[in-house]
Amino acid sequence: MTQPALWKSVSVLAVAALGLMSAFAGPAGAADKEITVQAWGTTWEQGLQEVADGFEKETGIHVVPVTQSGSSDGLARLQSMADAPKIDVWFSTSSLAARATADRKLFAPIPADKLSNAGSLIDGAKMEAYVAAYYYPLSIIYRPSLVKKPITGWKDLWDPAFKDSLAVPDVETYAGRMLLVAALLNGGSIDNVEPGFKAWKELRPNIAMFYGSDSDSRRALAQGEVSVLVGPPSQAAPLRTDGIDVTVLSPKPSPVMFDVMTLVNTPRQDMALTFIDYVLSPKAQEIISNKIDMGPVNKTVKASPSLAAVLPAVADQVSFDEAKVNAAIGGWNERFKAEIAR
Repeated sequence: MTQPALWKSVSVLAVAALGLMSAFAGPAGAADKEITVQAWGTTWEQGLQEVADGFEKETGIHVVPVTQSGSSDGLARLQSMADAPKIDVWFSTSSLAARATADRKLFAPIPADKLSNAGSLIDGAKMEAYVAAYYYPLSIIYRPSLVKKPITGWKDLWDPAFKDSLAVPDVETYAGRMLLVAALLNGGSIDNVEPGFKAWKELRPNIAMFYGSDSDSRRALAQGEVSVLVGPPSQAAPLRTDGIDVTVLSPKPSPVMFDVMTLVNTPRQDMALTFIDYVLSPKAQEIISNKIDMGPVNKTVKASPSLAAVLPAVADQVSFDEAKVNAAIGGWNERFKAEIAR
């Protein structure tokens, strides 16, 4: 064999070998096209997994989910790996994100010019270091078969007929919104929660459980341990899937909250931003509204019919200054533990 022919044969073999290696390795760069997203397990299973599947199909970027039982649990995990975070996008409540993202070593700002859907977001959905994935009110969810008459508003929950019947979020869950509702109902405000604590003491005989986990409260309602659950409308979806009839209403005053996405300081920020932007897209927002029963933050997307029926009227909605909530919630929680939860 002549030298040129020999080199040609070697080259062909080398190319073939490289092709074989590529076949086992998958598409070029596939190992690098992956991000890790931390979110609540139920939320992921109900709809975010479907969003992630669509994202991977469209971009080729695989999403590895990491579940958290709550936002505080998720933040603690992130802080434990602060020097080399393994999570690229973290889902959190807006109140906790407002505090956590002050840590600019761990979290990066989210540039609006990197989000093609930023211009379509509802008011309040985009902040410097986090962007909302959806919104929801604090609602009343109850089992009609377990109550004597339909519930029409918040004040009904103080009726002695509901003794030992309510599952209510503790102060840290949903950032004290139930305390603030109680305050507003009785002439108070975020700057004066004294009427709220007084009302909670009067409500205490009716409260069977204060919860910090959505799954615990749903289980209690499903098993008939409580007849009423105070929480977001999304709590109703898995109950209905299990064949349990529940009614949802969002009475005035209706606190509206956001669950948000934060960008963690990792080498995969570009892919993470692409995922965040995809979650804000109309196709993803429709999945979130229809599958998770959350309000879409993209103004071009209508809430699912079932959700639209229970979302509060704009005039009934209330929002609170997250900076004030964050400054006060530690004291509220200590007082809650000492005076209410015991």
